[in-house]
Amino acid sequence: MIKILKKVCTPFIVLGVIVTLSLSSKTSLNGTQTLLSNSLKVMTINVWSGLDYIGTFKMGEYETPQIREKRYQALLKEIANLNPDIIAINEANFLPDYIKRLANDLNYDYIYHVGVAGLKIGRCGIPTNLKEGDGLLARKQLQLKQVRQKKLSGGGIITNCFSFHTQDATQVLVGRIMLNDKPVFVAVTHWHASPFDTPQNRTLLKELKDTYGYSDDEYNQAIQKLEADNEWRKNESIAMAEFLKKVVHDNAPCIVMGDFNTTLDSPEMRYFLSQGYHDTFLPSKNASPYTWNPMENANIKKYYVTDTNTKFDSLYAHCTKINDLQPKTIDYILTNSVIPLTMVHRSTVCCTTLHDGYHPSDHFGVFAEILIQ
Repeated sequence: MIKILKKVCTPFIVLGVIVTLSLSSKTSLNGTQTLLSNSLKVMTINVWSGLDYIGTFKMGEYETPQIREKRYQALLKEIANLNPDIIAINEANFLPDYIKRLANDLNYDYIYHVGVAGLKIGRCGIPTNLKEGDGLLARKQLQLKQVRQKKLSGGGIITNCFSFHTQDATQVLVGRIMLNDKPVFVAVTHWHASPFDTPQNRTLLKELKDTYGYSDDEYNQAIQKLEADNEWRKNESIAMAEFLKKVVHDNAPCIVMGDFNTTLDSPEMRYFLSQGYHDTFLPSKNASPYTWNPMENANIKKYYVTDTNTKFDSLYAHCTKINDLQPKTIDYILTNSVIPLTMVHRSTVCCTTLHDGYHPSDHFGVFAEILIQ
């Protein structure tokens, strides 16, 4: 943004914008924040359930409760450093405990919706340790309210009180804040995860078949699964775009955040962006752009790395694991056309610092500071 302003503005206007941004909030004596301008600091992170999603009565867990607590404390330290006004989270588990605790520790308002839970009535059901979902937190001055939620994919029924489903499900949750008496819509989403249907992955499947002796049937099944999973995500993109058109007021600012499990050049993301949204990320020469980074994230290194130079139970699983070990950007802060890119003051990948040897999640997050006109 500063480069653009230098081209079109006088130094005095640039200085004015910088001063405005620097006064976006101030800390009172009791530690609460008072917003002073139309600048919003927003953050999104998949906080990681720590589950392997294998099991019926109970899902497997990668960590001990003690390690999970260390990750939570690392997250609090990152949030304190960034001082965001709004936070979007994915994979909060167990709900509502997780988001209530986080909101209480931060003194923020919150909204949430369960995304996957299996067979549940209240807290009871199976898997016993799964009641995961997405949420939004915001400073109390912003008067966060829930607008609507929509399940984007997955069968069955999923509510905060009751769920009955046996496959992956995804959603979008929309809230509204008030900034200087003006409504701003904020949304959090979590799309289906799978390898991307790219020429590289189709070539990889063929090479794995030839190298490790997977059958023709396994190869054909893998291709069909690759196509179906990517069509799944494309349908999520279409459903979310249509839903946001209905619930976001005309000419109202809208910020959409979360774990999209896809890249900007994918068909599903290209479609969603074509509906009037853009990515806020501003690349830095000295920082990695990846939010999923097996080369740097301590949790991925510890729990996900495995030998891929051997035959797996299925060809598709083999391809999936190789893809899991490749760095990529899949978490985003997107804004609609009411918020032009010139209003993005700064953005960066965040939550990359180790605290007592732990990263907060298996994902890194994204942080941005945005002016709302």
